[in-house]
Amino acid sequence: MNPIRVIKRVTRWTFSRLHRKHLSTVSSISPDTFPSGSSNPSRERPDPLFSYTSGRWLWDEATQLRKRYQPFNVNELKKTAARSVNAKSCTKIAKLPEGAYNKTFLLTMDNGVEIITKIPNPYLPQKFATASEVATLDFLRNELDIPVPRVFAWSSRKDQSVGVEYIIMERAPGHELNKLWSAMNVSDRVDIVSQLVGIQKKIAAVNFHSYGSLFYKDDIENGLHVPGLDRFCIGPSCEVRFWEGKRSSMTKYHGPWTSSVAYAQDIARREKEWIMRFAEPRHPSDPLRQSGSQESPGCHAELLDKYLEVIPRMIPSHKGLNRSVLWHPDLHSGNIFVDKNRIVSIIDWQGCLSLPIFHACRIPKFLKINGPLLFDLPPATDLTSQEKAENLRRYQLTQLQRFYISKFREIDNDIFSALSFPQALTRQQLLDFAGHTWDDDGLFLLREMIHRTSREWTELTGLPQSSCPVRPDTDAVACHIAEAKSWEDRQALFGTLGIPLDGWLHPDEFEAKVEAMRDLVNSIIASADDKEGAKQALRAWKLSDSGPASLSGNLMEI
Repeated sequence: MNPIRVIKRVTRWTFSRLHRKHLSTVSSISPDTFPSGSSNPSRERPDPLFSYTSGRWLWDEATQLRKRYQPFNVNELKKTAARSVNAKSCTKIAKLPEGAYNKTFLLTMDNGVEIITKIPNPYLPQKFATASEVATLDFLRNELDIPVPRVFAWSSRKDQSVGVEYIIMERAPGHELNKLWSAMNVSDRVDIVSQLVGIQKKIAAVNFHSYGSLFYKDDIENGLHVPGLDRFCIGPSCEVRFWEGKRSSMTKYHGPWTSSVAYAQDIARREKEWIMRFAEPRHPSDPLRQSGSQESPGCHAELLDKYLEVIPRMIPSHKGLNRSVLWHPDLHSGNIFVDKNRIVSIIDWQGCLSLPIFHACRIPKFLKINGPLLFDLPPATDLTSQEKAENLRRYQLTQLQRFYISKFREIDNDIFSALSFPQALTRQQLLDFAGHTWDDDGLFLLREMIHRTSREWTELTGLPQSSCPVRPDTDAVACHIAEAKSWEDRQALFGTLGIPLDGWLHPDEFEAKVEAMRDLVNSIIASADDKEGAKQALRAWKLSDSGPASLSGNLMEI
């Protein structure tokens, strides 16, 4: 696809909403209005131990960095860690690559012991996320003998010497599966998948009888009793979406829940109330602004009401599919550690919930394929070596997926039914997208799932099509198709630029992508009639400069 055509098409898409005319004249941003960029040397550089350092954002970077800036008492953390493993002192602290939610450090003791410390970022559910993760690790390791890290010390309070919540745990042995997978033969891969099925079956054998996050009884008020587990209870959800922004005040929607229907309904009720009370539509000149409906709280409320109409009939009637089980929330190959082709640790259980099987059970990310499954290898005639390799990869992953699902037929038919149900993903994504409608293209995605639900109604519910309470009319479908075109244009633009829609990049890519954004901005302004208006629109984007990151932000001064 021609990048220039894509840029021009998206330029028209953006500025048609601003009622701009496009000219053929060529213009550029002068150096004094768009610095190439070093940051202001007077800006104070925060301690990298406290700051997010694993990536950069091409826009609104200051906000992203503030959400992830977490100072703490380094010396007290080192002392606490040393005491937890009976060492005299901590001799070294090294920051590891961090995810969106935590800072992770490798601490080395004077006796050579190495341990991991996790410190949650400030926007995570305070107290709840840490307390639940520790309880979950304890339950998995000590009640079920699942290979997860041992916790040496932890605190879900800030009023202690370290000054922040923390978990100090053992370093996972072995090697990350993602570093070994490509070199494994088929037999070894099958063996790993088989082990993983056995671990998940063992965890899912425990029915918690209610839905929410796992806690120690002493750490939570009004938790729900778990039969046969005296130390634990089910409490509110620690999933980040229930707590982001001012959602933390909406505790009536946080759980725990005693029915699948109540859980599914509260996802939408929480989001609807937050949108109607707190959501702030983007400025009309903001290039990241989506359709008029995406920026309209009323449109969100209307669609979420439709979701609330259909969801009670979308919940499976089969009792086994509503069984409450723990399931790892992010099971990718970087969270699985292997030694001599044996799974020796599974990490990162933060945000784990006890959920109904039909919503919880997902195929591990490292077994998924982008695009259709490949059940048979096509003839290799006239294929390039690269095409042959890609076909073989897709074919092997397809077979591993089928093997993974079929293994559950033998040991847990409820999980097998959930994973093999043809409309399983429709039902899961309907619940998923109902909690994210205000994000980016969220309304469009939920509307797509509502339309798909209507089309697949009989297969999903076993009820006649005439009983579906949501029937999109012609105008609604036409509007959705038009928004789909805009969505595809936006995907095409950022795909051509090699930039993800959230603007996050690895630091090594950042400088080059800033230049790509600079060219895009030049193109947009060059094609705008009202160039000052165009610059105002682009300022709303809060584009990052190419200098070092800082909490004050390095904005392109357009």
